[in-house]
Amino acid sequence: MAKKNGAQTVETIPGRKIVLSAGVGKTNIDELKWLTDTVLAEAAAWKNTGWAYIADCSQMSPVSPAEGGELVTMTKKFVDAGCKAFGFAEGSSIMLKVQAKKNTERSQTGVIEGHFATVDEVLEWLKNDVHI
Repeated sequence: MAKKNGAQTVETIPGRKIVLSAGVGKTNIDELKWLTDTVLAEAAAWKNTGWAYIADCSQMSPVSPAEGGELVTMTKKFVDAGCKAFGFAEGSSIMLKVQAKKNTERSQTGVIEGHFATVDEVLEWLKNDVHI
């Protein structure tokens, strides 16, 4: 069952080491901190074997620079906790794709990332190319 806080929801993909978050509308730093803590708790058992994170941004508004900084911190924490790949479902938003790429670059983690229109496309990519 999905956990929810404000604009954010978090759930795991059954049978896979993948945590999915989805947001609707505008988020804020407190929600992003909750998101980070919740995803880390969901993935804690997979730290040694590796896991993947999917952010469904397709219904999100772009974030402010402060929120972008929080996303960079989140990326670093996820990689430190064993996250091997980030998949972004961004719908048709070029702005969200640009923001997601910049935040990952700013994290300086070198984590694998993929950008797709839908969550299903991200799941296929993680299965076929990343093997998670």
